[in-house]
Amino acid sequence: MGMNMLNYLLMKKAFPIHGMIGIFLLFISEIFLFKKVEPFYGWFYCFAWWSYILTLDAIIYRLKGNSLLINRKKEFFLMIPWSVFIWLVFEAANLALENWYYIYLPHSTAERWLGYGIAYGTVLPGIFETMEFLETLGLFKNSSIKKTVISQGGHAVLTVLGVFCLLSSVLIPHYFSPLVWVGFIFLLEPFNYCYGARSLLRDIEEGNPRKIYLLLCAGLVCGFLWEFWNFWARSRWVYTVPFFEEMKVFEMPLLGFLGFPPFAVQAYVMYNLISLFRYGKGWEKSTYQLNPEKKTRPLITALTSILIVAFSILIFKAIDLKTVDSYYLRLQDAYWIEPEYQKELPRVGIANLDDLISKTREKKERDELALRLLIPKEKLIQWVEKAQLVDVKGMGVENLLLLGGVDIHSISVLAEQDPDMLYEKMIQNFPGRPIPRKGKIRIWVREAQIKVRSSP
Repeated sequence: MGMNMLNYLLMKKAFPIHGMIGIFLLFISEIFLFKKVEPFYGWFYCFAWWSYILTLDAIIYRLKGNSLLINRKKEFFLMIPWSVFIWLVFEAANLALENWYYIYLPHSTAERWLGYGIAYGTVLPGIFETMEFLETLGLFKNSSIKKTVISQGGHAVLTVLGVFCLLSSVLIPHYFSPLVWVGFIFLLEPFNYCYGARSLLRDIEEGNPRKIYLLLCAGLVCGFLWEFWNFWARSRWVYTVPFFEEMKVFEMPLLGFLGFPPFAVQAYVMYNLISLFRYGKGWEKSTYQLNPEKKTRPLITALTSILIVAFSILIFKAIDLKTVDSYYLRLQDAYWIEPEYQKELPRVGIANLDDLISKTREKKERDELALRLLIPKEKLIQWVEKAQLVDVKGMGVENLLLLGGVDIHSISVLAEQDPDMLYEKMIQNFPGRPIPRKGKIRIWVREAQIKVRSSP
């Protein structure tokens, strides 16, 4: 037994330096998030995910001596732009679905677009590293099912089902939006099977469901982490999914977590289709060395790069136009505070609207600040109430102006509103102007009610 333990320890690899960096980066980003120190405060989600990916890859290497970042480095870096491309397919779908929107994003287009790329580039590495980690642990190692051969007719049915899922989710999103998270599985798996790509249908034929189980579990793990880290981030997304707005875990409706496992399967299927154009080469250890003598032509590589860049620019612009709802709040954006006081506030320790809210919670704090600024206490209270209102679920200044046009100037007044009646009132008061959709208004009212109930 002692000799076996010695051999086991000798077989283990040293823990890679990028794993150390990942652990350290996650630790300091958590600390600086709560201290609101930039760039960790604004970019927390990106720091958290890349820390996770680096750490998990190092653990995988430590356990089995082979990992994506160390032994399949080229595949790791190739995966990142494809991760952006694949996720942008769903961002494009969300332009019709309107299931989520972004709040508190940077004002700078360059910084915002860089953030899109860095954040979306984590999707595939996050899922696949998690799947490989679970595989390395031996999860579902002996799983099996009855061998099932799916006929060509069955493949045709799956393809039609995939088309139905995708079209119905986009054309009738109010009822069918969840189908977007499974549509590409049915649509693309028959193609992967037919043309020799890595195929889950082939696994079913062989009675080996392990890969499917691993992907489903990886999707659930990643889904939890997506929502957990998003919840604490400053720049984040908020859901407006029909019928499921009441019961939420973090920002996600409870039943929405059921979409993450099939999404992981879907991402795997989509990436396997891409491998068809690379002579079957893939990111997994079993496919990394396939057809080493065959190289992708430079022209194909150039055209593919142009496609990814052009599609990214197109959807980034669409996200800015339709999905981004608010930007990080700065003192200069607080139109209700006179310019001379916007300049004066930093001199008394109020660098942004977060400070204005957090440093005026007590009556004593408000009285002292009003005295230092030489302004009436009533004026300061009005500033704070507007700051609190604009901060409700990342409402933002543009939406605050709309609420002001219907005489809503504080959280307490917003909490008393009926969302449907408020929506109709805004339509009447602002004819021809784009009005926030009902789901978003319901979120504001519910959040205001929560804040009113929890306030002293």
